[in-house]
Amino acid sequence: MAKKIYVIPLKKVLETINKNKTLFRKLLNDRHLLEYYKLLGKSYYILEIEKFIKMFKLDKNTAYALKILEMFNSKIFITEIFLRLNFSQFKLEDYNILEKEFFYGFLYILKDLDKKVFELFLEKFFIHYYTTVHISSNIKINFKEISVSIAKSRGLEIRESFKEISVNKVYFKIIQNGKVVVYKEGKSIKTLRKKAFKEYFYYLLNEK
Repeated sequence: MAKKIYVIPLKKVLETINKNKTLFRKLLNDRHLLEYYKLLGKSYYILEIEKFIKMFKLDKNTAYALKILEMFNSKIFITEIFLRLNFSQFKLEDYNILEKEFFYGFLYILKDLDKKVFELFLEKFFIHYYTTVHISSNIKINFKEISVSIAKSRGLEIRESFKEISVNKVYFKIIQNGKVVVYKEGKSIKTLRKKAFKEYFYYLLNEK
């Protein structure tokens, strides 16, 4: 499921690029504009990484949080986004412009055009990359805490429901705005709650 997280915002970003190519091409011909947008775009980008780190409570381990910052700001990661967004069409090598420079400038323009798409795209791309690339750590993700926080920020009303069905068998449900969105059966409420909120977390991320 995690591998599909970024698909929806990616399509929206690609549509935005295609509709505003003139704006992005201005970065190729105006070095002062590129420098200005690059500096501001980088600051916006770092703040989005910080939001991700706080969402996953990764700042409890500062050394690990620094690794996350370095990872998302690495050439490998930015090149991955370049491939997804088909930036090769801008032929940066012909203008002697680095990928990072154009990337930060692009983010500044994207945020200006559509702040919601900007935030959603980075959030889901960060989560996709983080959950599919193995990074050794002792960090345990509290999916319930994160899910409740995301739901609250979206104005969603959620509640838990659980009941014993028979001997050694119980069910656990997560209800969002009166609708059951996660249903699990098993032997332990504690175990089911963890599994249910992990599933609900990905449900929220894939919800339009």
